Amino acid sequence: MKQIIKLNTTYSADLYIRSRAPELRSCINENAKEVILDFEGISFMSRSFTDELCNIIDDNKDIIFEYVNLSHDIEAMITKVTESRSQERKRGISNAKIYKFEDMESLSEYLISM
Repeated sequence: MKQIIKLNTTYSADLYIRSRAPELRSCINENAKEVILDFEGISFMSRSFTDELCNIIDDNKDIIFEYVNLSHDIEAMITKVTESRSQERKRGISNAKIYKFEDMESLSEYLISM
């Protein structure tokens, strides 16, 4: 079964909150073999929403997802997030020193001494 989901009827023109992405999960028909995500009328999609969209797609490996009516900016965001998810995450300094202070006075003394 093929299902078309018009994102502008589920969301506003801006997809910017990660926590709203799971609403899309509930829109997917359990019998769907192919889901077409229609981005007509969508003008912005945040990196966090896009990442959560990728999680939804990853969780539904048995479904073929297709995007239609993408703006250049949204297509670029999907490409960038997909590429970054395939790379190993680079974290900052892993051997940073951790200081503990008993009270604000000892913290202040430490900061002044720097």
